[in-house]
Amino acid sequence: MAYNFKTVVSCLLLIVSFYCSAQDDEKKETVFITHSNPDDKVAPEFLFGQISISVPVRANPYSDEIQEDYAARGEEYKPSVLDYVIPDGLSANIGFGVHLKSWIGVSANTGIDWIATEKIVYAPVYGSILFTPQIWEETNVYMQVGYGWSYALGRGNLSGAYQKYRLGLIFDNTGSIFLDFSSSDFPLYEYKYVGSISIGVAITNFGL
Repeated sequence: MAYNFKTVVSCLLLIVSFYCSAQDDEKKETVFITHSNPDDKVAPEFLFGQISISVPVRANPYSDEIQEDYAARGEEYKPSVLDYVIPDGLSANIGFGVHLKSWIGVSANTGIDWIATEKIVYAPVYGSILFTPQIWEETNVYMQVGYGWSYALGRGNLSGAYQKYRLGLIFDNTGSIFLDFSSSDFPLYEYKYVGSISIGVAITNFGL
């Protein structure tokens, strides 16, 4: 009987020993799975950069003559976009700033604007606020308002306040198309200020 009692006690101790060992293994495995290294955490992305190229346009002063020329030759007039508006220069801008969840941002910007008709090149330096509210799944409205100062190149001390207003669409928070109005508050020839309406494209990187 004593022999059986010792045998039972030995079996119980062996079972308890295996159970405790199994629990320790589970705890170790759990710690291993849930352990995270602070260095592996992804840093928040709040910086963004933007580069844009646009073409100023103006009304074609020869649109009436084009239609008259077709009529004089007895040919059917087939209008095109260039019959009404024509390119009038080139603009390039670049900016860097901070953003909140890729839908609002503040940036510092500069660039080069060339207006062919006025034969002037100027460099704007301005701050801007960017809004990109979502309207479809991968498409957002692209709105930007900027204010600063522009400096005419090669024209002495000619400079003045600069304004920019931009409206368009941005796709997948990256590429965008837009219509842009900008003006520089300095006199040129008979004009009180220099301004342009442009059509352009931009690349925005919200993950710098």
